[in-house]
Amino acid sequence: MLFNITIITALIATLFSTAFAAPTSTSSPLPAFSLVADYSGPTFFDGFTTFTGGDPTNGNVAYVSMQEAAAKKYVGFIDNQITKSTNAYIGVDYTSITAKRESVRLSSKATFDVGTIVVMDVVHVPSAFGSWPALWMLGDIPGGTWPGTNGGEIDIFEVVHTSPTNAMTMHTGPGCSVDNATAIFQGQLQDSNCNAGDTTPGTTGCSVQAVHQAKTRGMTLATAGEAFNKQNGGVYVTAWMKSGVSVYLFDRSALPADLVAGHPTPHTWLTAPLASFAGSGCNYGTALSTMRITTDQTFCGDWAGKVWSSSGAAAATGTATCAEYVQNNPGAFKDAYFEIAGIKVFSRNGERSAVAA
Repeated sequence: MLFNITIITALIATLFSTAFAAPTSTSSPLPAFSLVADYSGPTFFDGFTTFTGGDPTNGNVAYVSMQEAAAKKYVGFIDNQITKSTNAYIGVDYTSITAKRESVRLSSKATFDVGTIVVMDVVHVPSAFGSWPALWMLGDIPGGTWPGTNGGEIDIFEVVHTSPTNAMTMHTGPGCSVDNATAIFQGQLQDSNCNAGDTTPGTTGCSVQAVHQAKTRGMTLATAGEAFNKQNGGVYVTAWMKSGVSVYLFDRSALPADLVAGHPTPHTWLTAPLASFAGSGCNYGTALSTMRITTDQTFCGDWAGKVWSSSGAAAATGTATCAEYVQNNPGAFKDAYFEIAGIKVFSRNGERSAVAA
């Protein structure tokens, strides 16, 4: 570790002394992009609920409740002297030999729609063989099913194992594809078809991989992995407009002035986004809808498990299967945690902002 941290374990008392409250939200017209939700500091977890069902991606994981996570110190706070802030800690069980490693999946109590900018100040991300962490937005239309009728999915940060390459992806139902020029963003487009339900082999959504380090405002930044953590992370900004979805990465010391001022105007930013999903092949206001900010870390499953050998993880660990490694090496996950300095959400005039769940 580059600095000493203190994890505050008195979270249970603060979390459960009163009912959870959603972050401040409004549905009144806004003159420009303005702050509608702020998840930061010692109230970070107040705006989230936990998912405790079976993992939809078939991972070797057991998701626990907020109360259990707090009791077992899977969630808490870090007093970070570098960022000079009290940051949220979201970790996993790193002491037990178990077939299903305990973890935490958070979903925001508020939902958001098109005309939203999500700013995630991420200091540390999981990087471990067997791990599959993600920061994302998931549609939650009542009665809908993933990916076509629930409101879709936007993956802002997603990796497996110790990959240094962030994968940003849109998952939708049929009738959504991107056709924008790859020259306008820094990553590499892997698939233009966003329909995650397509039966074509290998089609799971339209994805852009940040195969190179991000170049932003005169800096070169790692997008994931240990290099990302050594640089004390970065600020991922996702702009979801009627014209498309863009994902940016900034060093927190070089944020656009308008973003710092609380009235972001992405169309004026000179930095090219890491990923851009745009073009006439999709209606980004209907293919994506009613989204909750989500964080989770699963293990193995439909991605990390399937690429265990091809990714080099089997050779690196000397273990035949992902499940075997995750079960028998709890200490490998001590540093497999998210540290988040804050998440801010902005909405603009004419678009629905935060809606309390």
